[in-house]
Amino acid sequence: MDKTRVLLTTPHRLLREALGKAIGQEDDMSVVAAADDGSESFRLVREHRPDVVLFDLDSVKSDWVQLVRDLSVSCRGIRFMAISEDGRQEKISDLFEAGIHGCVSFSSSFSDLVRGLRSVSGGELFFDDRISAELPEILTRVNEGALLLRCLTAREKEVVYLVSQGFSNKQIAKEMVLSEKTVKNHISHILRKLELKDRTQIAILAWKTGLAENGL
Repeated sequence: MDKTRVLLTTPHRLLREALGKAIGQEDDMSVVAAADDGSESFRLVREHRPDVVLFDLDSVKSDWVQLVRDLSVSCRGIRFMAISEDGRQEKISDLFEAGIHGCVSFSSSFSDLVRGLRSVSGGELFFDDRISAELPEILTRVNEGALLLRCLTAREKEVVYLVSQGFSNKQIAKEMVLSEKTVKNHISHILRKLELKDRTQIAILAWKTGLAENGL
């Protein structure tokens, strides 16, 4: 049986060692690496390619919203689960939109954490009872992305798909038999219609809505 490979990130050494040991005792899980901050985690993720990145959301040294966005694009298929002290809706909502798959509070039991890791690694979402009470509003905000995609033309959706696969403008132009200038125009229109800032956000939205995975 293949074990779920977990990368653990928290600035607290005691917590890092205790959780690492406890998770490693589960028959279906292994901790492949541990980090004390997001920048080290980013390097270790690319080195070890874990199934799930489990991180301490309350670490003041790390911008996890940006890290989740970056890793979602550069290391596709990796799942993300947070542990949080307060579970504030704004913080969880921003992370959910960035691509997080689950979150448990520090008041949860270890069995909840393990159950969450299994759910997340299996392709599902998992939020403990304290956090899930706020999920309807969070999910409504995320689902708006799928609705926004409906405003795109078929050609624009094709550009979104290719962006999500890591294609450069030059590669997209070759694939779609267009000029690079036309591709740039398409991306400008897409950013305006979807109210996004850059192509990284386009890729993230494509993966969250299933367009990148399922195609056109």
